[in-house]
Amino acid sequence: MSSSSNLPPNRPSGSVPPRRGSPLRPGAVPPPKRDQWPRPQAQQSLTGRPPSTPHPKASHAHSATGVSTSMPPATAKPPRRSRQRSNRWMVWAFLLVTTLGGVAGASAVSLLRIPNLPNCRAIFWPLASAATRLQCADAYADQGSVDSLLAAISLVEALPADHPLRSDINDRVELWADEVLHIADQTFNQGELDSAIAIAEKIPPNTAAAQQVSDRLRRWRAIWEQAESIFRKAEEHLRASQFRDAFSAAIQLRSVDNEFWANQRYDELTSLISRTREEVNLLANAERIADRGTVDDILEALQQVAAIEPESYVYAEAQTVLKDLSSDLLDLAEAALANQDGSEALRILGKIPPEARLEQEVADFRTLADAYELTWGGTTAGYEAAIVRLQSLGRDRPLYAKAQALRREWQWELEGVAQLNWAQQVARSGTVESLRAAIVEAEEVAPDNPRWDQAQTQIAEWRRGIALIEDQPFIDRAKLAALGGDRASLQGAITEVGQVPDNSALYGEAQDLIADWRWQIQRLDNQPMLTQAQQLADNGQLSQAVAVASQIPPNQALYDEAQTAIAGWQDQQSGRQSYQQALLVADSGTVGGLAQAIELALGVPDSSSDWTLARQAANQWSWDLLRVAESTAARNVDEAIAIASQIPPRTDAYAEAQLRIRDWQGQAAGSPANASDIRPPRDR
Repeated sequence: MSSSSNLPPNRPSGSVPPRRGSPLRPGAVPPPKRDQWPRPQAQQSLTGRPPSTPHPKASHAHSATGVSTSMPPATAKPPRRSRQRSNRWMVWAFLLVTTLGGVAGASAVSLLRIPNLPNCRAIFWPLASAATRLQCADAYADQGSVDSLLAAISLVEALPADHPLRSDINDRVELWADEVLHIADQTFNQGELDSAIAIAEKIPPNTAAAQQVSDRLRRWRAIWEQAESIFRKAEEHLRASQFRDAFSAAIQLRSVDNEFWANQRYDELTSLISRTREEVNLLANAERIADRGTVDDILEALQQVAAIEPESYVYAEAQTVLKDLSSDLLDLAEAALANQDGSEALRILGKIPPEARLEQEVADFRTLADAYELTWGGTTAGYEAAIVRLQSLGRDRPLYAKAQALRREWQWELEGVAQLNWAQQVARSGTVESLRAAIVEAEEVAPDNPRWDQAQTQIAEWRRGIALIEDQPFIDRAKLAALGGDRASLQGAITEVGQVPDNSALYGEAQDLIADWRWQIQRLDNQPMLTQAQQLADNGQLSQAVAVASQIPPNQALYDEAQTAIAGWQDQQSGRQSYQQALLVADSGTVGGLAQAIELALGVPDSSSDWTLARQAANQWSWDLLRVAESTAARNVDEAIAIASQIPPRTDAYAEAQLRIRDWQGQAAGSPANASDIRPPRDR
């Protein structure tokens, strides 16, 4: 931004101070220049006024002090011209004048181009003249840097206040001081507040620009504080993943009265917002992948999270996620140990990234892995060694609590192992008494003991062993008795196997045998009734067959077969009744009777023995209806159509009836029927 609103009066608003040379970086110290000469005074006199134009035939010389003095005019007297002279003398005269004029011009140019002082930095300034100081000051100021401008001011301010050139000196000092303030303003707009303040504070206090410094510094600091406040607010929104609010704050930077904040820092902030949004999405995606729970998924999620740089606003959250995912890997590694897969556990352990900073946890886990492997043999010595191994983890270790929990669990399990080992020694002889004693010992293992399931399995085996010794003979004798297959043999087998007690391991097998043999007895009891019912049905005595088959009780053998047979016989009864009723109705000979008879005949199920007769009758009655309709058509076409429409689709006369109806409908519409359209009914 420009500080044009605070320019001194001698500079137009919005203008940039003139530069006499290529400006260096603001605040840079000008490099020493050898043989640096003051500017020639052909363009400006020491008083700051432009010199008068020299006469063509006069030259001006400058003194060694740089003060311009007029040299006496070198008047060239023209040679006398005589009208009697020949033209040759005129030519020579012209050449002489031209030569003298050239010499005079060259002399003037030489005098006007006084050589610069040999080296401004090597001059002994206490003895230097004011003109030399001004020339060297102009040379310094031409470099355009802060240090060179301040050096120029310092050089001319050493002259006394009553110096004849003080007016010109003051103008130059004001100009140079204003240039320093402009450089400070540019430095501020380039984002270097401290450098801008340092430059502005170097302006000599006796200048007009110095009077603007305090206001300018106050304004700069206020602008800077405003911009930093906006940026901090945007950063807070970014850390909270409030991207819309962060972007709104970024928009406010565009109105800050500083080019660095309004442009560069605004671009940086919008880029930060976009990158932070992408990183938040990356974290969410990584957590979704990790939720699948497999090792490969967690490793993929870790790879995505590790890509977030420390400079990111979500870096702290990413580190938390990274540590959580690494802890999940530790859990999976422990699950592998619980399944006695040590190689998989160590493989997972090696995948934990160093960025998670779980070095101590990993080291403790290796101790846990060693202890786990000692327990896999299932021996008391192994459990005791594992418990001793866990004692190496002190209270200051991160997995101390886990080690203590395992220690208590294995101590409890060790007691179960010892109890089971003793029970197995008791049962070694294999007698009923030893097996019962072993069961009593194994039941001492508590339900919350890790070995409880193993104890229950062992108890079940010993109980079966007792049952094989005590109860298997009952089952064997019952099976032999049931081989007779008659009612008495089956009943005897049931009685024999019923002696197996309900607490026996063979009790379930005994009950299955009893159910099977009872089913066979029921079949023997119910089969005669079902056979008798079938015979009655075959003789056409359907009602009697249904009555006999219904005597078979539910939930007994052959009950389902009896119900299926009863349903079929009832269908036959219904079909026979429908057919008989159809015959009675058809005997009336009326149109309504024939239509009703057809419907009854078609309702006879195909499982009925009368189904074929019913179908034949229905077809015959359909032709009878058609003949009635044709005889009626001679006197009343509409009535004939109504009669023919009662012929159902499943009868033989249906297709012919539809053709007749179409013909009659044409006649009713007034179109004469052709002789060929009148079809005589077929005889049936």
